[in-house]
Amino acid sequence: MDSVLNVLNNLDITNQDYVVLACSYGPDSMCLLDLLIKRNLNIVVAHVNHKLREESDKEYTELKDYCKKNKVIFEGAIIDSYPKGNIESYARKFRYDFFKEIVKKYNAKYLFTAHHGDDLVETVLMRLSRGSSFRGYGGFNINTKLDGYILCRPLIYLTKDEIMEYVKENNIPYAIDSSNLSDDYTRNRYRHDILPILKDINPSINKKVLKFSQMIFEYNDYLEEEIDSLYSKLYINNRLDLNEYNLLPIFIKKCLLRKILSVIYGDDINLINDNHLDLLLDLTNNDKANSMVNLPNKVIVSKYYNIIEFGYHNNIDTYDIILDDYLIKDNWSIKRIDTTDIIKSNYLIRLDSNEIKLPLHIRTRLTGDKMTLKNGTKKVGEILSEAKLSKKERDMYPIVCDSDNNILWIPGIKKSKFDKQKQEGYDIILKYVKKGEKNEEK
Repeated sequence: MDSVLNVLNNLDITNQDYVVLACSYGPDSMCLLDLLIKRNLNIVVAHVNHKLREESDKEYTELKDYCKKNKVIFEGAIIDSYPKGNIESYARKFRYDFFKEIVKKYNAKYLFTAHHGDDLVETVLMRLSRGSSFRGYGGFNINTKLDGYILCRPLIYLTKDEIMEYVKENNIPYAIDSSNLSDDYTRNRYRHDILPILKDINPSINKKVLKFSQMIFEYNDYLEEEIDSLYSKLYINNRLDLNEYNLLPIFIKKCLLRKILSVIYGDDINLINDNHLDLLLDLTNNDKANSMVNLPNKVIVSKYYNIIEFGYHNNIDTYDIILDDYLIKDNWSIKRIDTTDIIKSNYLIRLDSNEIKLPLHIRTRLTGDKMTLKNGTKKVGEILSEAKLSKKERDMYPIVCDSDNNILWIPGIKKSKFDKQKQEGYDIILKYVKKGEKNEEK
């Protein structure tokens, strides 16, 4: 109990601050409520009536009366109906959304839950059995920083038996949730069948698992700092630089990919599994200049040369626009000019209207596009790939052609046989300007 009291005594709470306790009226949360009352804190009890048991209404009323008797604020919520699907998952989300709402209402610094040492052992065993992330294998920590408040679990140092002993010695009322007695739930099988065996082997198993958990979190905190540093350095504008990435140890490579995916997917990160990670690792080691991997939620990961780009499948916004004198689109422009001192540049083309069919068009590339050069023909796709553009950039890049669909110019990259030298005859000059890029003579 001393360790629990140390946690409570070291809280950063003033006499004006509120704390919120997620309280089910079970022995665990009632034990914690008693400990908080004895610390003379401004307590708000948040309770959810799930309406799944006959006793639920009675427990709701009894807890509300107990709070009134002890001058504790009571905030209750009732789930009257459930959608089809996973009831347990819906109830859990409802609870934590409600707790978060109450924390915000009272501007509380702490949300307390009554998770204890046995809960930690069960959680670690379950995650070892079904698989988890490195951090996940640690179960849960004493304190977890959330959005503007701290989730605190001070009873992590106690076993269930120690909690039961405390509530009985202090005559604290509580109710037993009958669903906790059924082996229909996976956690209860660990609780009833496996945990007693471990306690027979080592009565202090909860302390050993707590030490293991704390070690996992310490290693993970250090690892996350390293990964965050690499993330900022190597992952810029949704692109991962493979030159430095491929020099990293394989473990760090995996962690960095997980970091990128966690940022992209957020709460949907559970859609990503080890197979997806293996596909991305293969992509980073692929010798092909251009390849891609499709991930859930229409995420697409493309490799071109030494870059991996993370983006989304979108319907390509193709265009085909007649060029008059001036066109501005996205971050580039093409303008018809009268004269220039530039002699040779891929950002400038001179054309003879007698050799082409007007009007001129600016469009996105089409399958099978080829450009006629002064020494043969070449696929437009190959030209764009050699320019080391991502797939998205290649799909949206402006192509200048005439009305007979002769490709005249890929601005800033390549000119066709129709380009005229300054000393030759021409009557059209087009200039390409790309925002943030120097239009160098070439």
